[in-house]
Amino acid sequence: MPDIAAAFRGVRQSLTEQLMELEEPLWDTPIPIRSEWSVKDTLAMLTGFAEALIEGHWDEDYSDSWSDKSMRERLQERFQAMIDIRKDRSGGEVLREWATLAPRMERMMAGLDPFPAGIHPFAAWTYLWAVVQNAHNIWTALGVVSKERDSEATSLCLESAIYWLDMRLQAKSLPALRLRTGDDEWVIGDGIPAATVTAPKFELFRALSGRRSLDQIRDFSWDGDPGPYLAVFSPFEPPVAAIVE
Repeated sequence: MPDIAAAFRGVRQSLTEQLMELEEPLWDTPIPIRSEWSVKDTLAMLTGFAEALIEGHWDEDYSDSWSDKSMRERLQERFQAMIDIRKDRSGGEVLREWATLAPRMERMMAGLDPFPAGIHPFAAWTYLWAVVQNAHNIWTALGVVSKERDSEATSLCLESAIYWLDMRLQAKSLPALRLRTGDDEWVIGDGIPAATVTAPKFELFRALSGRRSLDQIRDFSWDGDPGPYLAVFSPFEPPVAAIVE
């Protein structure tokens, strides 16, 4: 079993080290993929999300938000509420709140403490995904190339992203797809793959989570027609402009 608690700890510590030294004006730096959110807003969301999981307030599974607009809107409303509650706090105060919640979150992710009743069974994976993706969003906003690009946490979230793409392929009855990065290969969907896509690990990971434009995805190395897969390659609406990290 992968140690997702240790993966979370590693990314959180790396991000915390970066943010502890952040000058106050830089907390307002906008996130390239979501310009209405700042660095502080993004951390406030991660902090509020941890609090909701610990206190048992996260009882809906949003896995189908990629295809359900109303579910997607509810998810965004919940995240925005977490940000709004913390809008009058400084970035440093939000960072300290996250640090206070982290030990309990780690124990729950490690299975040492139970999640509250009603929390969906993939809560630990969901939170790891949120932390890894949004940490990379923050690093990109600040112009930092983090060592976490090659971390176990990023690799685990890539595996999760590929599993989620498999679900979307099957939901849309699309042909199977082969994905390659380095020495790793996955075949997802049903039947014989109709296409193969090859890309660097970090690029593939970010593309599978709405952080690359359709043109960037088309520019990956494709053996076969990428067309049928573009609409489901990401569970979120991809950016119009290229995101370069």
